[in-house]
Amino acid sequence: MRNSQEIKGSNGDNMKVVFVCTGNTCRSPMAEAIFKDLVRDAEVISAGIYASYGEKAAPNAIKVCEKYGLDLTNHSSQNIGGVNLAYDDLILTAEYRHKKELLNAFPNLEIRTINEYAECGYEDIADPIGGDFDDYENCFLEIRESLEKIVEIHDF
Repeated sequence: MRNSQEIKGSNGDNMKVVFVCTGNTCRSPMAEAIFKDLVRDAEVISAGIYASYGEKAAPNAIKVCEKYGLDLTNHSSQNIGGVNLAYDDLILTAEYRHKKELLNAFPNLEIRTINEYAECGYEDIADPIGGDFDDYENCFLEIRESLEKIVEIHDF
């Protein structure tokens, strides 16, 4: 894990890590919960490109996180448009199309897909929405594996 001094942005504030998916009810909330568990001294949030405000996490996302000791019961979705993004923020997306849309709007920000930043290739993390528990668990495990690599590679 990085110490708090190492994860400061160039302006001296803590770096904010923002996870982005489509609706902010499955992948990005799970990524947020996992990353908060792995890196305890970073500011971590999640949002969705097309998210409504105030939606709970998907029931299977909550159940999968609970199985692995993480709590999503108080998650409330938010749209990326309502997030104050700064130059020092690291934005990690579930899919390439999310990255592309954000780069069009914010070309000066550091935006990568989760798997790209983890050096796991460029495959999207499949959206489990509407799937069964196993679909959500497979998604969770893929995200966790990538985030563990990010922590190791980028010395968080």
